[in-house]
Amino acid sequence: MLKSVCFFAFLALVVAVQLTQVEGVCTNIVANCADEHVHCPSQCEAFGRGVKPIGSSCDFYNLCTCTYAHQVTGQFGVNQCEIGMGLCTDDCRNDCCYARCEIKYPKSGVGYCVQDYGLDYCSCTYRRR
Repeated sequence: MLKSVCFFAFLALVVAVQLTQVEGVCTNIVANCADEHVHCPSQCEAFGRGVKPIGSSCDFYNLCTCTYAHQVTGQFGVNQCEIGMGLCTDDCRNDCCYARCEIKYPKSGVGYCVQDYGLDYCSCTYRRR
């Protein structure tokens, strides 16, 4: 009996850990990696104003996306996180973009289509604790 209680307690703990969202990670789109003058890691250092990024990537449609351990106040006084959620199309405009963002970040996510860096993409802004 004790073994089965321990097993179920352990199983519940594993499931709880798997379903817990990481609260400390914040991303921001800061530049277009196609620009020959853009070095994404350097852009992330500059955007974070002294906060060391924990990663950078040009994987989302060649846009420089920086990852920080927490929210940072960026170049334009931005104190929120932003991530791309795909391209906006005739079939997926602001309502669709908003829904995508709200599903991923139900407590704070707001999605809207943005025409920037030569793309029309779904920008999802969200806040982390």
